[in-house]
Amino acid sequence: MARTLTNLASMFLREKEGFRSKILNPVLIWKAPPTDASGETWQGTHSGVGPARPHEGEALVFDVAKDPRKQNAFAMGVTIGRVDSNDVQLDDASVSRFHAWLQQDARGWVLCDAESKNGTFLDGTRLTAKQKVPIKDKSKLKFGEVEVTFFGVEALIAMMEEMMRR
Repeated sequence: MARTLTNLASMFLREKEGFRSKILNPVLIWKAPPTDASGETWQGTHSGVGPARPHEGEALVFDVAKDPRKQNAFAMGVTIGRVDSNDVQLDDASVSRFHAWLQQDARGWVLCDAESKNGTFLDGTRLTAKQKVPIKDKSKLKFGEVEVTFFGVEALIAMMEEMMRR
């Protein structure tokens, strides 16, 4: 389930010393899409589970981890998709039911498209389906029209410290 970046920042402020021990996994951060020229944001439907979409000025944060409460047949990695059986649920019509997965190997994290309809992109390059591609901190991942940023634990902590200095 997603939490807001504001909630994460609040936890960081309250428990700065203990924060590192509570953040065990990388995260994906989904920022709200920019408003169009009319000042309206696109409104879609949602599943009703947790915050469905980020709002203007508020990002959602997803842990990159298997969710023990979810039942999916894909044990090899962290699933990403539109339906609630995925470990990371991105509630957007452009995201396939099972869109992609993230997996950690000896060298780090890899991303793999699961033959999605609208494609998976890494820093602007469309991935070939079923081909694992290494990712790094602050990589821009795009699933259909949803763009998220990947942060490893240390990069997330550094970002939180930078946010607090502003």
